[in-house]
Amino acid sequence: MKKFTLFSCGLLMAAVLLLSGCKKEIVPTVNNYISVNNATLVAKELPKASLATDMEIVMNEQVIPGGSAYVKVTSPMSAAKIIVGVKDQKGYYEAAPNAKGTDGYSFALLVNQNIKLEKNETGFIMLVALQDVNGNVSQMQEHFVKLKPIANGVLQVSVSFDNEKDVDLHLVEPEQKDQAGHDYSFTDRHVSYAHPISRNGGKLILESNTGCIVDGLNNECIVYDENAYVASGLYKVYVDMFTNCNTNDMPTNWVVSVIYNGELIASHSGGNPVIGSFPSNAPDNYANLNNLQPVMTFIIPNK
Repeated sequence: MKKFTLFSCGLLMAAVLLLSGCKKEIVPTVNNYISVNNATLVAKELPKASLATDMEIVMNEQVIPGGSAYVKVTSPMSAAKIIVGVKDQKGYYEAAPNAKGTDGYSFALLVNQNIKLEKNETGFIMLVALQDVNGNVSQMQEHFVKLKPIANGVLQVSVSFDNEKDVDLHLVEPEQKDQAGHDYSFTDRHVSYAHPISRNGGKLILESNTGCIVDGLNNECIVYDENAYVASGLYKVYVDMFTNCNTNDMPTNWVVSVIYNGELIASHSGGNPVIGSFPSNAPDNYANLNNLQPVMTFIIPNK
């Protein structure tokens, strides 16, 4: 009987030690701030660094609620996973990296439309680390992300871009008729810099780098607030290099995202978010949509 008791105690101690080595499940709060495209939300504390390596993060200086950012991570380390968190928030995102190019790895960061900062805060600190195939984790790299507040909308269409160019966002609403049975004109249902308010009340509330006067925002946004009418049907989103501005010879990467009723809406084509790039020598287009294809389409269902 004594031997059995000692054996049982040994098993109990082994079980306790095993459980103590497991990572404790937590309730994530990082998703109140951000999400990462094609990533998994992990309900654990951020992993501890086990490897020192150089790392640089390049992205827009500013983001908007419900918007996005194209993030580039450069490091000599070969990554099997990218780990993204927010300082002082629980949980993190884990993503399989894209193929490492000359600019390193990249991912699309999405900002919660209802993000709430503490009083006197102007942004948040994003944390990024890389993990190799052997499970070694780099030191967390901190990057301050400045938040530009905007008015929320029932429908929000946003573009962010990582270069100081005059990039324009366009949204074309579905074909419609008014109460008298007359067709809307193209201008009636087109939101852009030249037509900042549609007949239904969609508004271009952010315009960046107009006429190559650089403002550091690099975000544009169209919002339908509670007073606007969101028509059912197919919407088309365009991204236009209105003026290249010749500020540098780098490609211009962009991310478009669409939120409807607080959630990313499923795209009809193109994906949501959708990522693209203008080459360094992209010609000025002067907003001629006949030269473009929509980068995304989506459907608002019948109400």
